[in-house]
Amino acid sequence: MTDLEEAVETEATPELIATHYLTSVDDVVEHLRAASQLGLGVRVTSYLEQDEDSEVYAERWELDLLTSSPVHHEDATAE
Repeated sequence: MTDLEEAVETEATPELIATHYLTSVDDVVEHLRAASQLGLGVRVTSYLEQDEDSEVYAERWELDLLTSSPVHHEDATAE
């Protein structure tokens, strides 16, 4: 185990501050810039949402604002 791996394991999991549901990529970019300036972490997920009156799908984004940047751990078996 390296020093980096030990440091990552001892870091606390970032806490969720708020979740924002966004309808445009411009809004996503604006939220990302604001979070960066404040030193906060984010987790962004995109999904499709069907319009109630038609079969048209629209892209939507869910942005979780976190107390710090989340760390993505690669699966050790994937190597």
